Amino acid sequence: MLTTLKDKGQVTIPKKLVNQLGLVSGDTFDVYIEDGEIRFVPVVIYPKKKIEELERLASEAEEGLSSGDLPVFEDADDAIADLHRAG
Repeated sequence: MLTTLKDKGQVTIPKKLVNQLGLVSGDTFDVYIEDGEIRFVPVVIYPKKKIEELERLASEAEEGLSSGDLPVFEDADDAIADLHRAG
């Protein structure tokens, strides 16, 4: 697919690609050059406080798995079955 660089450095992403990737107006991209090509990578930006909370939860989960306090499941079906037994 071809697109054109506009006067203000803007490029329109073809609608087919927008739809295929599920992009919406206001999405944010990391733009960089790799191997002589321009790469646009969709990114999600979270507040630092949210990232810190997610890191804390991940650390607690890792500790729980290492200590054996949290169960380990073979697959998602086993995890769901365990939820039904607990409920």
